[in-house]
Amino acid sequence: MAYHSLTPVLRSVTSLGLAALLGLGLAGCLSGAEQGQVNLQNDANTCANFGARYGSPAYSDCMLAQQRRRDLKQIEDLEKTRLTSQIARDAQIMTDRARKQRCDRDPNRRECKR
Repeated sequence: MAYHSLTPVLRSVTSLGLAALLGLGLAGCLSGAEQGQVNLQNDANTCANFGARYGSPAYSDCMLAQQRRRDLKQIEDLEKTRLTSQIARDAQIMTDRARKQRCDRDPNRRECKR
């Protein structure tokens, strides 16, 4: 069955499923807890490289700044993902609308025979 012959709903579900699989593949092999430990160690190394001693107010401020940076990056990535999804959804709507208009003008088109 060709992709273009699927119904719009099934096509959207297929696209979202493929995007989810791609996301899982890119997520890597670390669990959330393991990634958290790696992030914590990286942040501690960064703060130590800045000269902050463990337990000092400067170290605490540095660790908070690193967490804030990481949180802002995650929010930014989520917003980019949301925008990309919205653009894809809008493009699908426009494509379906254009196909319907072509089929209204010429019902004998190959793409109109379902």
